[in-house]
Amino acid sequence: MKKVFLGAALMSLLIVFSAAVVMRLGLLPVSADGNHSRLEARIMPAVLRVAVARRASDQSNPIVATEDNLKAGTRAYKTMCATCHGTAGSGPSEYGQSFYPAAPPLSGGLPQYTDAETFWIIKHGIRNTGMPAWGRMLSDEEIWQVVMALKIKS
Repeated sequence: MKKVFLGAALMSLLIVFSAAVVMRLGLLPVSADGNHSRLEARIMPAVLRVAVARRASDQSNPIVATEDNLKAGTRAYKTMCATCHGTAGSGPSEYGQSFYPAAPPLSGGLPQYTDAETFWIIKHGIRNTGMPAWGRMLSDEEIWQVVMALKIKS
């Protein structure tokens, strides 16, 4: 049993040391116009999905779906979001496509996320993706209006 524990401890140290060497030597790709590895392409969406779910509350959208709220949400989307994500039918803009990862089209909403998770993403942003945190520029009510507009437009 001691040998198994010692072997596991040495293997863990070797992995940590190897990762430190790779990072210290700058061997990890960081360019926004390069291709990502298959490992990154599989792991990052899963990590993002779980991280957002963990941080978002379970609250539902408190904004009543009225014509005025829908118009306000659509207006905020066109002002703040369409530059990168595009508008219905147009797909992401060329600007949004230059991000790494590319800004996803939102004309179909975000079906993989609940309303609360979509609210959290808009309010807090996603680090290292180009998705800014809009929580300092938009009120919670305005963010919920955007969430509603995304859901109704999809």
